[in-house]
Amino acid sequence: MFVHWGHSSRQGIELSWPLVGGLFALPKCQAVPVEQYHVSAATFDPKRWDARELARTARSCGMQYAVLTAKHHDGYAMFDSAISGHSIMRSPYGRDIVREVVEGMREEGLRVGLYFSLSDWHHPDYPAITQADLPYQFPRGIQPVPERWPCFLDYMFEQVRELLSNYGTIDLLWFDGGWERRPEEWRARELEEMIRRLQPNTVI
Repeated sequence: MFVHWGHSSRQGIELSWPLVGGLFALPKCQAVPVEQYHVSAATFDPKRWDARELARTARSCGMQYAVLTAKHHDGYAMFDSAISGHSIMRSPYGRDIVREVVEGMREEGLRVGLYFSLSDWHHPDYPAITQADLPYQFPRGIQPVPERWPCFLDYMFEQVRELLSNYGTIDLLWFDGGWERRPEEWRARELEEMIRRLQPNTVI
């Protein structure tokens, strides 16, 4: 089971791709202005969200594992990240959805996976996508300012470290967004080494 969901879902739009529009706004996933897309981050409050009920439903349907979008291309963290203000913890909901899902799935005997986007179209050091940057230039996107790129990588590595240090066993890490940079730019080998140190049995 893949829980692909976030603050923009409250606007009735697909997660992240409406930010870029054009050919990349998937069918029925209309493009929206960048400012409009991000506005729901501050008001996200899924009152009917129930991770344990979701886990019970998943198990009753025969699921063996679940993958939650911990952070998509829009940069919004669905977890309590000590280094980011762009997260569920700054919304009216104010609770760590990754923790709720991880605990709920474990209670039902399911394995847990987390989806994490390497690209981050909100972070100023990434660089962020603005309205002036559209249409999106697939596959390389906007190129980062070289002197700011190491700062972003430190941020990205730390968020992955948080996910692997604060929630117990994570069975699967599903990375996305890597097409925008070469593996060397992502420091992919170093990232894998860090993952193996923290959780040697995680499937990448």
